[in-house]
Amino acid sequence: MNGYRRWLVTGLSAMLLAVGLGAAPVAVADVSAAATCTHPSWSNKDSGVGRLRDGLSRAALRTGPNEGCPLVNGEYAYFHNDIYYHCYVRNSANNTWTHVRAYNRFDNKSINGWIWDGNLDDAGALKYC
Repeated sequence: MNGYRRWLVTGLSAMLLAVGLGAAPVAVADVSAAATCTHPSWSNKDSGVGRLRDGLSRAALRTGPNEGCPLVNGEYAYFHNDIYYHCYVRNSANNTWTHVRAYNRFDNKSINGWIWDGNLDDAGALKYC
């Protein structure tokens, strides 16, 4: 349904632009669709381990695979964490996110959450949730 709606909105936007009618409402619709927080099921299917990409000191761990989702207990994955991959999904904005366990070996604490694959050094999990 979302794919059909996106196709329909994109097609209508192109037609409106071709005849000189603006497409601002369409941009608003895409932003609101991208901001939706979903909570897909996940399981530990992947044995991969990674780190944050070079240059990042921290990256958000979210409750769902979207920037509009809140942080998990206000937590982040940090550059010194070992990040154990569980699986990945593709969200409504067509971005891939990996469900992970970020392990801090200095204080022996772990936190699970979703991280955008662009923040990881190797693009995240290989196994789909």
